[in-house]
Amino acid sequence: MSFQSCIDFIQENPTCSLATVDKGQARVRGLVALWARPDGIYFTTARTKNLYDQMRINPRIELCFLVTEPIKHLRVTGEAEFVDDPQMRDAALAERPYLRALGLQDASDPDFILFRVAHGEAHFWTWKNNMREAEIPRIRF
Repeated sequence: MSFQSCIDFIQENPTCSLATVDKGQARVRGLVALWARPDGIYFTTARTKNLYDQMRINPRIELCFLVTEPIKHLRVTGEAEFVDDPQMRDAALAERPYLRALGLQDASDPDFILFRVAHGEAHFWTWKNNMREAEIPRIRF
């Protein structure tokens, strides 16, 4: 398996849960991946969100993408990297109209945060390997 298999899975199933840690307490929320590319998995958030503060303090996160029929998880661990690229933010606004509905009007908006997971480890989980978790191949990217 390669990171490309992860990219393909995310492109077909972009909704995930993203976990952070806040003062020793796990926090999880649902997100939709903006892009899955060879250089990382991209998301947006706002500077005003708790998610942003949590990742600034501790950038280690975990993602879980899931399909239920047949059940298959893609778990990704890595660190959030903030991306300061106005052209990428412009592309995000063009591709995702709901971002404007949230109040993000242009790429220069200081509340518009783009981040990615560019390096880490991923693995697929299915019922078939349920009881053999230690044997599941890891994909480093």
